[in-house]
Amino acid sequence: MKLRVLFLVGLGVLGASACSQGGTPSSSATPTQAMSATGAATAAAEPKDAGAKLKFKDGDDRERFSLKPKDDGAKLVDGEDKEVARYKWKGGELKVSGPDDTVLAYVTGGPDVFQVKDAARSAVRYTLAREGAGWKLTDAQGAVLYTVAADGGGASVKGASGLESVHVKVRDGKLSLRDPSGKTVLATKQPVPPEAAACLGFDSLDLPLRMALLFRLQSPAGAASP
Repeated sequence: MKLRVLFLVGLGVLGASACSQGGTPSSSATPTQAMSATGAATAAAEPKDAGAKLKFKDGDDRERFSLKPKDDGAKLVDGEDKEVARYKWKGGELKVSGPDDTVLAYVTGGPDVFQVKDAARSAVRYTLAREGAGWKLTDAQGAVLYTVAADGGGASVKGASGLESVHVKVRDGKLSLRDPSGKTVLATKQPVPPEAAACLGFDSLDLPLRMALLFRLQSPAGAASP
C-alpha cells in the first residue's frame, strides 16, 4: 500500500514539473514578439534616407552649407546646421521656402528649360535654358546674366560681360568651384554634375535660389507627388 502511495505521489510531482516546463516557452515568446512588433513600428515611423548629404566647404576646408535630401524634397542648412531654405516637390514643380515656410519661389519646367517664378507663380524672375551643350540664365526681361559651358570634364561660368567668373573643376573625385585667380571658393567630394554645381556661380541670385537650380538640374524630370 505504501509503495502504491509513493508511486502516485511521484507521478504527481513529475506531472507538475512537466506542466511548468511546458508553459515557459509560451510565456517567454510573448515579450520577444512584442519587442519585434515595437521595433518594426519604430522603424516605420523613422524618416527614410533619401540620399547622401551634399556638403560644400570653402578653400580653408570649412563647411559652408549642405543640401540634405528628403523623401519630398530637400533642406538647405548652413555650416552650423542651421536651416536656410526648404525645397519641396509639388507635382513637377519645386517649391522654395524659408525656414518659417514662407514661400520664396517656385522652380518649374524642365528638362531643358527651367523658370524661377515668384511666390504667387504670377511672374517669371529667371529662366535657365539649355543652349547647345551648355546653359544660359536670363532675367525677367530676357537679358543674359550667365552662361555655362562644358569645359574639359568641368564647366565654365561666364557673366554678362563674357568673362569667366567661376570655373568648375573635377579632379580625383573632388569637385571645386574656382575664381578667375584659381582660388577654390567651394568644393565637395559628393557626386554632383558640373553643370549643376555651376549654378552656385550665379552670384547675383540668393543662395536658396542657386541651390534650387542645382537641385533641379540634378533631378531634371522632377518628382511626382500627390
